[in-house]
Amino acid sequence: MPHALNVRIGTHRLALPLSGDQVAAEPGPVTALPHGRPLLLGLTTVQGRALPLLDISSLLPGAQPQEEGALTLPPLLVLTDLDGERVALGVDEVLGVSVIAPPQASTALLTNLSGVGGVGGALLLNLPVLASELRASLSLT
Repeated sequence: MPHALNVRIGTHRLALPLSGDQVAAEPGPVTALPHGRPLLLGLTTVQGRALPLLDISSLLPGAQPQEEGALTLPPLLVLTDLDGERVALGVDEVLGVSVIAPPQASTALLTNLSGVGGVGGALLLNLPVLASELRASLSLT
């Protein structure tokens, strides 16, 4: 059975599929980028490495857009691989690790995990779809 890292972003509980390479860290300075918002907050430096900082909250149900020019930083980061690249996901809290049912192939960004593996009410984040969302947000066409 696969495992997931459970996090809280705002009022939402998310389960991130564990691949063994996730690390929690405190955010460093962030350099905003001219394109890519709201998903891409900018670049942050963690352990001497520049990483894209993603704001998953902008994709969640009921998301409120941030004011133009305002940059609200998350209290924690989860470093993970996204489509072969290291990224930082902004989160409010790390809740622990749980066992989840093997996810079914889906094109949805979020899948409801109610009652599965002790993560009732959590949403499973589909990382390949998140990578597609990031590419689309960076498209300048």
